[in-house]
Amino acid sequence: MRSSIRIKILGLSLAPLALTLATLIGMTSYWVNSYSTDLLDRKVRADLSVAEGFLNILKQQDLINLKQLSLNQQLQESVELQKPARISQQLYNFKMLHRLDFVRIIPAAKLSERVLKEPSLGQIASQVLAGNADAGLQLISPDELAFIDPVLIEQVRIRLLQTPMAQSTERHFEKRGMFIRALHPINNVKGEMIALLDSGRLLNRNNGFVDEIRDLVYRPGTLPDGGLGTVTLFLDDVRISTNVPNKNLPSPSGIESDPTPASRAVGTRVSKDVYQKVLVKGESWVDRAFVVNDWYISAYNPVEDLSGKRIGMLYSGFLEKPYREIHNQTLLNLTLAFVLVAVISVFLVLRSTGLITHPIRRIHSVVQAVKAGKRQRIGMMDTQDEFSELAEQFDTMLDLLEERNRQIRQAADVLEHKVESRTQSLQNKTRELEEHIRLLQATRAQLITKEKLAALGELTAGIAHEINNPAAVILGNMDLLQVSLGDHAEDVEEEIELIVQQVYRIRALVNNLLQYSRPGEYTQSMSPLNINQVIEDTLLLVRHTLEKENLEVKLTLQAKCSAQANVQQLQQVFVNLLMNAANASQSYKTIHVRSQDWYEGDSLKGVIVEVEDAGKGIAKEILPHIFDPFFTTRDNGTGLGLSVSYGIIRRYGGDIQVHSEQGHGSIFRVYLLHQARYNDSDQATTEQLLATLSEAQRKR
Repeated sequence: MRSSIRIKILGLSLAPLALTLATLIGMTSYWVNSYSTDLLDRKVRADLSVAEGFLNILKQQDLINLKQLSLNQQLQESVELQKPARISQQLYNFKMLHRLDFVRIIPAAKLSERVLKEPSLGQIASQVLAGNADAGLQLISPDELAFIDPVLIEQVRIRLLQTPMAQSTERHFEKRGMFIRALHPINNVKGEMIALLDSGRLLNRNNGFVDEIRDLVYRPGTLPDGGLGTVTLFLDDVRISTNVPNKNLPSPSGIESDPTPASRAVGTRVSKDVYQKVLVKGESWVDRAFVVNDWYISAYNPVEDLSGKRIGMLYSGFLEKPYREIHNQTLLNLTLAFVLVAVISVFLVLRSTGLITHPIRRIHSVVQAVKAGKRQRIGMMDTQDEFSELAEQFDTMLDLLEERNRQIRQAADVLEHKVESRTQSLQNKTRELEEHIRLLQATRAQLITKEKLAALGELTAGIAHEINNPAAVILGNMDLLQVSLGDHAEDVEEEIELIVQQVYRIRALVNNLLQYSRPGEYTQSMSPLNINQVIEDTLLLVRHTLEKENLEVKLTLQAKCSAQANVQQLQQVFVNLLMNAANASQSYKTIHVRSQDWYEGDSLKGVIVEVEDAGKGIAKEILPHIFDPFFTTRDNGTGLGLSVSYGIIRRYGGDIQVHSEQGHGSIFRVYLLHQARYNDSDQATTEQLLATLSEAQRKR
């Protein structure tokens, strides 16, 4: 649709403004998004550094405390004097004071024996023997915990929970424990090591540890409303200590930011992407990540044990949703501001363009009136500018155009009168010529039809003579053969009967050929037939061919109604369809032959016979021509089988239909009436047969 000059001027005025504002919004959105993403990444990376520092402080603190215990004079004396009761009491007091999960003393003489039973102890005992006390993270198996403290076996056990986006696993429980483990030697006054102090702080379900880091990193006011900061320690990919809430579990306190042990996501697992990058590749992850059941701005670092092996991850992160809402609200505010500026600009531009568009609209209204056939002029304009001069020149042009139109109409009237008189004469001559052509074409068609029928009669008479004589000879010789064989004729009686039947079938075909050429003089006898029996008899005729091609025929014969037809002609149709199906199917396939009653509504009309092959189907462009005479897709085919079959069924008042899809085989359906309506004036069939015989005579 054409737009008005007012809209165009408005567009030209607002386009730069709209482009500028859109660019500004895009740049602002990009800058806010980039800056926000970078700022959030920096914050979560700093939060993770604080968590790692806190964990390192815990390690060093446990080592310092253990060192102070090793210097305790009373403990040294108890070890040297071998007083187990005093040692146990002193270790118990130390354990309760520093909230450790186990503290023990391993005599130097038994250290080698313990190392054999506790492989994790052997990883760091060598450093202690070399005089280097150490503390760090270490995994301890249930078998080793049985030597240290059997009570800890159940404390470290964590059930694994189904977690979205985590990689699949066949484990159901995590039975290992992650400990902050510290070892320090106890030396006598001579500087000789007399025992080894071993302490451990269990991190499985150590919620106080992660909550303390969270409270340190995510103080009130550090996150927006609705924000949630979380810290997690992983053993491999399993959360063993976390304050990440699991929304799929009940929260007794009802406070999402302070989950109770029952609602913490302990036992859930990290997403597959984070697992591959952090635990498998050993790289840090600073990006958004799916944590249990929501998206968080997250930072992950691998955690290593005292031997430098990656055993888990340390995570710090906060909910992405509040920041995303702030970002979306900012974009919404910018968009609203743009809309407001655009509305104000449109209002101002419309007022400014009114002085230009008013004269243009006046000129446009006059143009539309003149176009509609009215006599109208612009007249004097209120403004003394280019539009006033344009209006004056336009009125002058309209006056000249009106005079020229009057002269043209006068000349057109004279010319129209002459054209009408000449046209009427030409139309009369044309009608006479068309009538002569119609009569000529009708006469020509009659002559061609008579010539074809004459040639057809001559050809069919010759064919009948040439075929009937050999057929009579064959029948006579078969009778002679049967008499000559005598009693031995019983061995080949079935084959002799089959030959005789086929000879009679040849005679019937010759009679059919005569019927095509002289349908008014020759009528094939018809009778009610049991279609199922006809199909079974037909299969005997093609049995050897089908067995040779390794094809199986599956019969589903359910028709109960009889059909009126000639048995030899009907067998000819079924033989053609079965042979076509055999040629189309591959070896070791099945050809389905089905029969059923033919109903239209509640009325029983006759029988339907289906022949379904297991071939490649018929192409769409070929399908309309399969019943044409001499049309075939096989090198050794004649193209007459389907054409003749179609003519036979149509003569009975029935029909043949085809359904085929390439790659899915073909189904030929034969419709036979219970009471045949013999049709010897089917124009389509007659023309088809005439063309067939003419082509055959030409080739001969």
